[in-house]
Amino acid sequence: MHSSKKILSRLLVITLISTLVACGSLQEKREQSFYDTLTLFKHALRWESPESQLAFFINPESANLPSRYGMRAVEMDQLTPPVEIEENIWVIKVRLQYLKESSQSIRTIDDRQQWHWLGEDDGWRRNNPMPTVLRR
Repeated sequence: MHSSKKILSRLLVITLISTLVACGSLQEKREQSFYDTLTLFKHALRWESPESQLAFFINPESANLPSRYGMRAVEMDQLTPPVEIEENIWVIKVRLQYLKESSQSIRTIDDRQQWHWLGEDDGWRRNNPMPTVLRR
């Protein structure tokens, strides 16, 4: 009887440790997925499509970089670490830099991005609209 209690308690400890390791691993995967998504978002913001990026690397002089309202995104810098505000909803603040093509000047916009975790299959999706870029 005493040895079965010992075995049972050891199994319980092993199960608990396995569960904690699995939870940590899932959290790390979700976090890595978030940073991967931010990187993809940054590239999509700058290039809009893989074809634009490829054209630039093949022939930079003749490539047309994506532009809206005479402005194009050139950089996105992370200002704050991600903060979980609700279950599966994270907020991060970034600074977007746009090149105003007519004056060749850089404009910056701080953007508070809200991201929603939809699960391992669907990953992260932005939950709020992009900030408005005013034409001045």
